[in-house]
Amino acid sequence: MREQDRELADATAEQRRRRHAARDVYDAIGFESMWADGICEVERGLFSQTVAFSDISYQSARKEAQEAVFSAWCQLLDGFGADSSVQLSITNTPIPAEEIGSRSFFDESDPVTGRFAAEYNRILNDKMREGISNLVRTRHLTYAVGARDVESAVPRLARIRGEVTQALQRVRCEVEPLDGPARLEAMGALIRPGRRIPTDWSLLAAHTGLRAKDLVCPGCIETKPGGSASKLRIDGTWCQALVFRSFGSELMDRCIAEIVDLPIPLSVSIHVQGMDKARAVSFVKQRLAWMDKEIIDEQRAAVKRGYDYTILPSELRYSKEEAEDLLDDLQNKNQRLFRYTGLAWAYADTEAELDERVLQITRAARSNSIELEALDYRQREGMNSILPLGNNHVDVGRFMTTAEIAVQMPFATQELNQEGGGYYGQNKESSNLVICNRKRLASPMGYVAGKPGSGKSFSVKREIENTILAYPDDQVIVFDPAGEYSSVVVPNGGTCIRLGPDSDAHLNPFDLADVEGHATASQRAFKIDAFLALSGATMAEGRQGLPEADKSIISRCVEDAYERCAAEGRVPVLADLYEGLLAQPEPEARGIALRYERYVRGATSFFSHESNVGFDARITCVDLRDLSQNMRTFGMLTALESVRNRMYANFERGVTTWLYIDEVQSLFEHPSIVSYFSKFWAEGRKFNLICTGITQNSVYMLEHEEARNMVLNSDFVLLHKQSPLDRRAWADLLGLSEREEGYIDESAKPGEGLLIAGAARVPIKDDFPRGQLYDLFNTKPDEVAELKRASGGRGAR
Repeated sequence: MREQDRELADATAEQRRRRHAARDVYDAIGFESMWADGICEVERGLFSQTVAFSDISYQSARKEAQEAVFSAWCQLLDGFGADSSVQLSITNTPIPAEEIGSRSFFDESDPVTGRFAAEYNRILNDKMREGISNLVRTRHLTYAVGARDVESAVPRLARIRGEVTQALQRVRCEVEPLDGPARLEAMGALIRPGRRIPTDWSLLAAHTGLRAKDLVCPGCIETKPGGSASKLRIDGTWCQALVFRSFGSELMDRCIAEIVDLPIPLSVSIHVQGMDKARAVSFVKQRLAWMDKEIIDEQRAAVKRGYDYTILPSELRYSKEEAEDLLDDLQNKNQRLFRYTGLAWAYADTEAELDERVLQITRAARSNSIELEALDYRQREGMNSILPLGNNHVDVGRFMTTAEIAVQMPFATQELNQEGGGYYGQNKESSNLVICNRKRLASPMGYVAGKPGSGKSFSVKREIENTILAYPDDQVIVFDPAGEYSSVVVPNGGTCIRLGPDSDAHLNPFDLADVEGHATASQRAFKIDAFLALSGATMAEGRQGLPEADKSIISRCVEDAYERCAAEGRVPVLADLYEGLLAQPEPEARGIALRYERYVRGATSFFSHESNVGFDARITCVDLRDLSQNMRTFGMLTALESVRNRMYANFERGVTTWLYIDEVQSLFEHPSIVSYFSKFWAEGRKFNLICTGITQNSVYMLEHEEARNMVLNSDFVLLHKQSPLDRRAWADLLGLSEREEGYIDESAKPGEGLLIAGAARVPIKDDFPRGQLYDLFNTKPDEVAELKRASGGRGAR
């Protein structure tokens, strides 16, 4: 084994000498082979693999949450043995100049929604130009192991990948292994910026004679451009590698974040090589022994000169104390010792621009007690060490403990830009677009909350428009208690169903039209839960639950209604349930029937009819404004049953159902209603339902345990300005830090707030420009009235 290790070490040393003396770009780039699955032979006997991981809201989190992330990061580092190495890379890659201001966010080809998509694209491209950086930030973790061949390396790399994935997922990072094309693209972003790297792996065929290296190699690398030994020029782009030369006495957890938060293209890489615990202790003890010898020599010299021998040079005394603390960390505090090298990489079109960017990086590092310097005559080594290959070619480094490395957190200002998503505003700190794709969330269900005038309704209408434009095959349904969403539904080709005493639209809570093929027993069970909720909505006592006797009677009568009407070849209506209740022998049944009486007789009997409307349209608004408060809850529950039926049918044909429920707090007025809605919420996730609850009365809703659980099981929450009581309720439930609370306090302007999407917590702002989309989303009474007057009283649209 030792002989094999010696052979590999000699081969590696020879490869490095050859690479250092390389006279062509092919030999200068620091890897040998790349496989399609992403495994790379960096040098003979050294293989690496890379995973990408997402950002988390570390910098704005509570102290206890930050401590948990720090602990997990320490465990991640300690998981790498002395036989493996790891490289952490954080890279800011500029969005191609040709894409800024010219991206197509939404398809404009639809004849109905095309005009709105065109305006939305123009607005978002204008806002894209406002972004401070227009950078895409990526985080990569590359780990390398020594092995005789790739077959031997595969199981070891797979084991490390599993451990790394679990460790990162514990802090709610999304982890994705990079395949061969993705790794080449990550390298190309650093050494061929602004150029597209071919990702078609079929190009690497025998008949083409091409290898993976051919796809990423630049055309020319000038090692001393303009006579400078501290820079490179790669295909005309000026580049410079910097090394972390020295550190202050104490590092802060923002030391790396403040560098990568600079609005410039750059990359920061940290190489870490673990040391065996016993060897590390022996190493430190040896250093301490040398220091003790120096101290004795100093004391002897002091005695000979007649000085006080207890007075030691400050540097020697400090080094001794530091070494003793290090030994204590290794022996008593479960710390490990690592060989550490930190590097930064900057590039620009001109030398002057590069010098300015390097100055910005140096200042940011110095403000965090990190001194950087250029790698004179070693720029190619620096370039290869920056590439996410897991191989450190730079011999400049120092020893650090687990905690000293873990405190250099890779998490900076969080951005959210998910492909295929909708627009939710601009990042309040960077002004970059906030694009969220709710379909990518583990649980896309969510809530939008805010005080009146906070921009809540505007945000919801904007998201409805996002949904209509981004997902043209999905179905959108809106429950509208205030009659304000027709302004966005109708112009987009949708229909409105108005429920009220003077309306000829009817929804039958007994209807099973969309679920006729489903098992009868399961449908009856859910229908019974629905009628228990409807019965709860008829009760004036609010929080008082239905007695068990009432539940049994209602269940029995619902079953009887279905059986009796099935024999007659029709679907039951509320009148059938009412008659069934009157026929029961229990006195409680008459009380239940009495509560239902107004829904089956007189002016408010419009729910006691067979359904004559449905949700066949792609966009449907259920208008509930003409219903009283009690009847509104009853109407919501009836409509929910119709949506549930539709949800099943949509699922069967692969269509996602989007449901928006305004004044959702009204569904938490009675235990049986809460129970039904909670079950509906949980079941909906399994059948491609994305439901959004909208409320301005958060405290009332969050008083319910079920409501809190529903929020905690939802990965999407959009909070606008909150009252002090509501803000405290959200802070306690979601663990908001003081900084995050500040985004939703009384100082928040309309449109500002905090978007929580999975592990991301992004402060948002939105100054939406006036135009036809603004008119669709606007809810300001004076401006809406002005639009109506301008249209001659026929409505603003």
